Amino acid sequence: MSRAVVIRRAAVVAVSLGLLSLGACASAARPEAMTVLPSSVTAAKAGDVGYQAVKIVNVSGGTETNPLLWSEVASGDFRQALEASLKATGYLGATDSAPLSLTAAMLELKQPLAGLDLSVTSRVRYSVTDASGRLVFDETVAATGTAKMGESLMATERLRLANEYAIRENIKAFIERFRAHVAR
Repeated sequence: MSRAVVIRRAAVVAVSLGLLSLGACASAARPEAMTVLPSSVTAAKAGDVGYQAVKIVNVSGGTETNPLLWSEVASGDFRQALEASLKATGYLGATDSAPLSLTAAMLELKQPLAGLDLSVTSRVRYSVTDASGRLVFDETVAATGTAKMGESLMATERLRLANEYAIRENIKAFIERFRAHVAR
């Protein structure tokens, strides 16, 4: 087979893959996929500091997904995942009268432009204050999530998965740090 034929076939494959990717719409990160399960982190139990003591007062910094571009994580979806994670791990208070107030600000969702395995890094600043307004916890947490080529052939799908993994790992790291901090 001549070099020209090989180049022509490679070009046809490349163009075909490019056209297929244009037909793929980006989908938003799913809150349930970003939720930390109690089996992956030490959950709070009655008698632990912070048990059912946290209320979420503000979550910001997310971006809505534009289906024509790429997957993002919306603030509302991040809030749902954070709330479900805190509830599942025993930290979410049952009412607005919970003594600790949590604010989470997504500072960055660093996404790759292209690649086979896609890694996304999330940076979120978590601040917790007590009922008197005193700062109890204030840290920026960074976490990375990677979606492998074998999980989906569609880059838009891999990016959504990587976003979800990054946020889930970020929330998990926050819960672990918060638990260690309040236990001192």
